[in-house]
Amino acid sequence: MTQEEESSLYKLFQISLTLSILIFLNILFGPLVRATDSGLACPDWPLCYGKVLPPAEFRIWMEVGHRFYSGIISLVLLYEVIYIFKTESLREKFGSLAISSLLVVVIQIGLGALTVTKLLDPTTVNLHLLNAVLFLLLTVNICLKANVCLQTKNDELAIFGWGDIFSSKGMLLFIIFFLTYFQLYLGGRVSSHYAGLACPDWPTCKGFWLPPFMDELTRFHVEHRYMGYFILILVFSNLLVAYYKKYDRRTKFYSKLAFVVCTLQIFLGVMNVLLKLPTLLTALHTGVGVALLTTIYIALYYRISSRGSKEKVDLPISLESEAELA
Repeated sequence: MTQEEESSLYKLFQISLTLSILIFLNILFGPLVRATDSGLACPDWPLCYGKVLPPAEFRIWMEVGHRFYSGIISLVLLYEVIYIFKTESLREKFGSLAISSLLVVVIQIGLGALTVTKLLDPTTVNLHLLNAVLFLLLTVNICLKANVCLQTKNDELAIFGWGDIFSSKGMLLFIIFFLTYFQLYLGGRVSSHYAGLACPDWPTCKGFWLPPFMDELTRFHVEHRYMGYFILILVFSNLLVAYYKKYDRRTKFYSKLAFVVCTLQIFLGVMNVLLKLPTLLTALHTGVGVALLTTIYIALYYRISSRGSKEKVDLPISLESEAELA
């Protein structure tokens, strides 16, 4: 790898890391818009009351702020895509991810418009969240791939393929990743149907571990609750396997982190019920769920890319000095 190629990779790593943080903060912003009942504060789209700068009112500016912030993210993505395609050494390795990210953002803009015009239709709201998470994962993928190439000093490195994901090596983490993504859908369904207090007590629901007669909202809540418990068991099982089979230290670190984040997520879910859905806690619950999915994805990425070899696949450069991973 030449000095120029290494410099290009490092710049791409910085851009994608910054973009990942911006996207994650925007995913937190969305639930705050919903929790403050600001989703229809602007009844039209793309303007708000026919204006670029609408009246100064809290709920209106929660919604408009979310739109403006999303616009800034789109511009940063456009800069990243242009940088990838104008740099020959990056085009082949990252071009498909860049185009996929652009496509996902176009879909996200369309879903954002439909969320307003369809008056917060629950399915549209949920798809809006899941698509935003997909955008985050694509950006994290670019960040990880650039980091691996930098750390190994090998610009021809093939990270992994679909066969690696479905091998015994990555299967458990992939199952956890898939179920966690599905859990985000279940959580989004609870949120968009305002079913967060359909079970007003914990650990039981209306005094039962499994209510004998459940309406739709109660069923949504119960399914989300028990899937969370199941994922916690799987995440803990993966941590035990990581130590028993002596996974590489990066995978082991993110497996430990996933267990901590998953435990925190269960705690936040319980507190949301007991405290009757405080606004900030509701948004934080969504954010920690997305953080859990991202952590599991990174663990899967390092688990597969290690290939059981002696290749050095390190943490992102900016984190290397902050964690002792032994």
